[in-house]
This record gives sequence, C-alpha cells and structure tokens, in this order.
Amino acid sequence: MSHIDVDSEVRILAHIADSMGTSMPFDDVLTTAMRFTSSLMGGDGSSILLVDRETGSLNFFIALGEKAEQLRNIKLKPGEGIAGFVAGTGMPLVVSDVTREPHFSQRVDQETGFKTRSIACVPLKIKGELTGVIEVVSKNPGAFGDKELDMLGAIAGPVAVMLENARLIREVKRLHDELAQAARAKAEVLATMTHEMRTPINIVIGNLDLVVRGFLGEVSERQRKCLETALRNSGEALNLVTSLLDLSRFEAGQYVIHVEEFRLEDIWNELETFFQVGLSGKAVELSWTAEDGLPPFVSDRMKVKEVLSNIVFNAVKYTDRGEVRVSAAPREGGRLIAIEVRDTGVGIPQDALPYIFEPFRQAEGSATRSLGGVGLGLAIAKRLVELLHGSVEVESEIGKGTIFRIVLPARDVS
Repeated sequence: MSHIDVDSEVRILAHIADSMGTSMPFDDVLTTAMRFTSSLMGGDGSSILLVDRETGSLNFFIALGEKAEQLRNIKLKPGEGIAGFVAGTGMPLVVSDVTREPHFSQRVDQETGFKTRSIACVPLKIKGELTGVIEVVSKNPGAFGDKELDMLGAIAGPVAVMLENARLIREVKRLHDELAQAARAKAEVLATMTHEMRTPINIVIGNLDLVVRGFLGEVSERQRKCLETALRNSGEALNLVTSLLDLSRFEAGQYVIHVEEFRLEDIWNELETFFQVGLSGKAVELSWTAEDGLPPFVSDRMKVKEVLSNIVFNAVKYTDRGEVRVSAAPREGGRLIAIEVRDTGVGIPQDALPYIFEPFRQAEGSATRSLGGVGLGLAIAKRLVELLHGSVEVESEIGKGTIFRIVLPARDVS
C-alpha cells in the first residue's frame, strides 16, 4: 500500500487546481488530474468511465496505463465489474484482491492482457445524478486502502463538475449554432457567461479540494469563509450554464414532453443538498412540507425538477437571513398540485414584477442587482410551467420577501 503524506496531497491538489485554471484543453486537464492522482496512489493504470444516458453502459472516456489503447474500445454493460457495481450503487469501493471479489469481471483483463489485483473506484455525481466513475488499478494485491480512496474521492467532485459543464457547453454551442438569426445581444451574453463560468468553477476546484477534505488541517474561520464562497459559486456556475442551455432549447423548439410517474418528495430529496450549497454561510433555515394526500405526478419529471430547482434557487440566492419555506398541497381533489416557495429575502419592487419572467431581465436599481446573475432562471421556470399546462404567480414586498405559487396538473394532459 502506498504511503500518502498530507503535504504531498496538498501539492498535488494545488497543481490540479492550477491546471484547471489555465487555458489547457479540457481533456488535458483531466488527464493531468488522473495521472497525478494515480501516481500518488501508486497505481498501474487509471480511467474515467462515463455513463451512456441511453443504454446505461460505461464507456472509457480517459484511460491511462500500459493497456490504455485497448480500453478505449471496451464498453461495460450496466452493473458489470467493479466500475459497474459502483455506478449502480453510487458508493465508493476498494477491492484489495479481485480474486476474492464476486463483483469483479475478468472480461476487461482477458481482452487487454492486464492482470488486475486491486482496485479503488469512486462515483462521479452532479446534483445527485451519477455521470460516471473514476477507477485506479494495480497489479499488486492490497495496494489501496481508505486513504487512497479518500484521495481519489478528493478529485471526484471537481472532475464531475468539469465533465458536466463541458457537456452543457458543447450542447449550448450546438443549439446556439442553430439560432443564427437570434438577436446579437443574446449571442453576446451566451458567449460571455459561458466564458466567465470558468471563474466560479476554478474557485470550487481551488478551495473545495484543499479545505473540504481537510488536507490543510483543521478548518479555520478564514478557511471556512473561503469554502462558503466556493460552494455558493459552484451553484451559481452550474445554474447559469443550465439556464443558458434551456433557453437555447426553447428557441430551437427542441423541447419534448417525456411522461412518467414520480413523487415530488423524491425530487426535493435530490435537490435539497444543492439548495443547501447556495445557503452556505447564511443564517437561513430551509424547510419542506407536503400536505397529506399529495398525489404522485404523471408528467415530465426532469421539467418539474427544473422548475423547482430554478424557483427555489432564486429564493435561496436572494435570502441572506430568515427562512426559505417550500410547501406542496393537492388542489381540486388531487387534479392539481400547488407548490409555494416563500422567502424572507430582499424582495422585488412592484414596478419590476411584470418583467421578472423575461429573459435577461432583472429588477434594475433594486438590491437584487448587487447579487449578480443575468435573469434567466425565472424565465426558464415560467416557460417550463406553461409547457406543462400550469401557471405561476408571484407577490413580493421590498425588504420582506417574495412568494412564488406554482400550480401544475398532477397528470399530463398533452
């Protein structure tokens, strides 16, 4: 087993953070991160495998080591091998000796000629959803332990964020290319915001790796403030790019309804950690309540999730103290579901209320301007609500807070 000292970990993570802040190509940054991490762990090979959203299989996106070329042509079936097991459970795993591990699959070794004896593998998740796994392998039994697994986990968060944002940016670019006739102002804002996204993501990488994992020792108050800033910026960056992508989809006419049955409580459980990130460092209580008899939705799960995400995140962003209360209740005998998001934030001027659902609009001159943003989240939420045959209303008072009321059909009627 390798012997990892704290100073080495800090230097490696700092080097990775510096690489992510440069103009290096995206693939080169991830390759550097994997090479340094594998070297520190004493591994003989390492890889990043991504989930195919259509088939659920795992594909080798980055592979390092003596059999790297062969690995790029191999796909793992859902649940196959240690990587498939980690992807299926969402839990990290260390295997000291694969000959004693029933989840290990010999197929990859047989096709490449590599002789795996020990493996460390962690999941890659973004907003609670699995995107892939990171894996480091060794020819020696007992090569990895809990310390090595923690080291691998230290880069999992930043790598997942980078992979997701790279995917979103590629899709934004593709969709935006189809909007050649769109207004020049929107094109300029899109280009500017996607570029400036690098800054908050670099803050995530430079601070979360070093502070959250405790590689700098006990967290001081100064370090805690740094961590809180990084957490808030990570949420801002991801929300911004997602909103830009959604806006491009609307303008390209590429939104399709996918109906399935789900419960609103499950969506809240998936998003709650994301909202808590936005509240980091604030004296704000976040609460969720659902009345008895709340029926399941039969609608587009991802669009309902995006509506809740955008409106609650807006409340979280503009509330520095007090509370953000989210509640859901059945209406008209369960035919409708009403969601209310109530906050004690800065509020919205009355003369600005008619415009808050328009893209690239904010309450000009109000306290909200100082908090940044480009005014996309609420515009996307309203368009999605209307797409789902629902309605959204807002009432607000400066200095006292805002209430958003969303009403959606419990069952899709399109």
